This record gives sequence, structure tokens and C-alpha cells, in this order.
Amino acid sequence: MTLLWGCAEPAAQPAVESGLHDRASAEFTHTSPSEHSQLEVGDRWPKHELLGQFDPSVHPDFERVPVTWTDKDNIYLRTEALSAYGRMRTAAAEDGVQLLIRSATRNFEYQRGIWERKWSRPQYMGWQAVDKARDILTYSAMPGASRHHWGTDIDLNSFENDWFESGEGEVIYAWLNAHARDFGFHQVYDDKSTGRTGYEMERWHWSYLPIAGPMLISFNALISPDDLRQGDFSGANTADGLKVFTDFVNGVDLPPAYRKTDR
Repeated sequence: MTLLWGCAEPAAQPAVESGLHDRASAEFTHTSPSEHSQLEVGDRWPKHELLGQFDPSVHPDFERVPVTWTDKDNIYLRTEALSAYGRMRTAAAEDGVQLLIRSATRNFEYQRGIWERKWSRPQYMGWQAVDKARDILTYSAMPGASRHHWGTDIDLNSFENDWFESGEGEVIYAWLNAHARDFGFHQVYDDKSTGRTGYEMERWHWSYLPIAGPMLISFNALISPDDLRQGDFSGANTADGLKVFTDFVNGVDLPPAYRKTDR
């Protein structure tokens, strides 16, 4: 079995202690992509937030993931995304499927910890910076370029693609493919048969598109490749050459309603 540690992460993000609220029965209000696209870019998501430069534990639009829903401490999602996930989790449980959040919001500092840990691996000794960055980008985003900054994306159950091909994993993956869209979630990193670029397939990574869809539009409008290239982390200056902005941030599979034809 091949181990794919693209979304594996260091210790939990520090967080301010807060009350837990089970959102499973909360009403899910779906806003269509067209309605979101009418917003002026930046009205809801300022530049620093799109780049992950904030603390989700004190952000008013975020809520701590209940401890029974995850195997991590102090992780957060946007309240709307968490509410939708709660409804999905309940529906899955009724069908005998147990979902577990392995990772949720990761801000810039959190993502930099993952990136720097991988950057210092002994296996990369003697490598050129661009080759090292390219290899890490197989599954891990540069700080500032991760969808996990947005509070809309989750990793479920396992960080191994193979795990979802048999046994419990196969059942879970089949359920998600059949039902996740009903709750607004989509696997954005498919097997590339759609022609997308960037990261390899991640069967564990599911994105809440009613928010993440318009956030990508705002990211493209407000963030430039220079914002990534000038980031404070090892190998940031390789972002342009590796086309991180175009091939990775925008290298996602999206349902037709969320696609931009000029991408």
C-alpha cells in the first residue's frame, strides 16, 4: 500500500478555547454560485484572509470542529461549511458510513510548518530548490496557496488513496461520490482525467463549493503570482517558474456551475 502524506500535518493549530456546538441539525442555506459571483470581490474575503494570514480560532465566521467529529485538537471550519458537513455526517451515519475529519482550516503559519518540515527532509539533500519544491507540490501546497486557508476544505478518514479502494474506505468513497454533492461538497483533486493540472489525486480532500467557488474567483482577482513568490518560506521564489498560481491554485476539477471558461 502506497502512503501519500500530502495533507499530513504537524501538531494542532493553537486555538482559543470555545464552546462546542453540534451543527448536525442546523438548517443549511445554499447560496448558488451565480448569487455569490454577484458580490464585489473582496467584500467578504480580504486579501490577507485568502492568503491564510489570520487566526481561525478568533475569527467570527469560524467554529471549532466538535471533538467527536475529528481526531485532531482545535481545528476549525467556516460555520456554514461546518453546518453542511454536520448534515452530511448525519446522513452518512444513517447509511452506516462513519466520516472523520482529519484536517480542516490551516492558516499560513500552519501550512508553513508543513512545508518547512518537508523542505528539510534528508532525501532532498543536494537537490536544487525548484526540484525540491516541485516534488513537495505533488501533494502539499505552498503557504498562501492552499485551499485549506479558506475554511472550506476538509480531509476525510485517510491520507492514503489506496485506502479508499477496498474495504471500509471503498464504501466511504462510494458514498461520498454518490451523496457529497447534496451537501455542497466536491472532490476537487480528481485523477486528472478531466484535464486539470497541479496536485495529484486526493480522494480524501473535499471542498465546500458554495463558499470555496466564489473564494477562488476572489483569489484570482485579488492575489497575484508575486504574492506567492514573495512569501516568507523556503523556496517561495520558485512559485513563478512552477506556475503555482495557474497550475496548482487553479488546477481543480469543478462542476459546470462553478467553472470559469477563461481560466
